[in-house]
Amino acid sequence: MLIENATQEVHRARQRHHLEVVERTRLRRLVERVDSAIELCEETHLQGMKEVPPDVAVRAQRVFTFARKAVRLTGDETACRQVDETLARRHVKITEIMDMLWTIQEIVFDLMLPWRTELPEDVEMDDDEPGAGEWRHFNPAA
Repeated sequence: MLIENATQEVHRARQRHHLEVVERTRLRRLVERVDSAIELCEETHLQGMKEVPPDVAVRAQRVFTFARKAVRLTGDETACRQVDETLARRHVKITEIMDMLWTIQEIVFDLMLPWRTELPEDVEMDDDEPGAGEWRHFNPAA
C-alpha cells in the first residue's frame, strides 16, 4: 500500500511538472511573438506610417488571438479580463497596436513572474533624505 501511494504521488508530480513546462513554453512563445510584432510595428512607425498597414494588422491579429488563448489556458481570470480589455481598445494607428502589444507583454510577464506584482512602485528620494544620491560619491563617472 505504501509503495502504491508513493508511486501515485510520483506520477502526479510528473504530470504537474509536465503541465508547468507546457504553460511556461506557451507563455515564452507568446512573448517571442509579441516581441516580433512590436519590432515590426516599430519598423513601420519609423518609416513614417501612422495607420496600420494590412500586413501588420494581420500579424497583430494573429498575436492577439494567440494571446487570448494562451492567457485563458493559464486559468488566471484577472489576466484574461485584462487581455480582453486590452483587445477591446481601438487599434487603427500603429502606436495603438504597439501600446496593446506592450500591455499584453506586461500581463504575460506578470503571469510568468508573479513576484513582479509584489515589487514596490518606484519611489524618488529627496536629496535631503539619507542615502539619496550617495551612489554619486562612489561613482567616478558621475
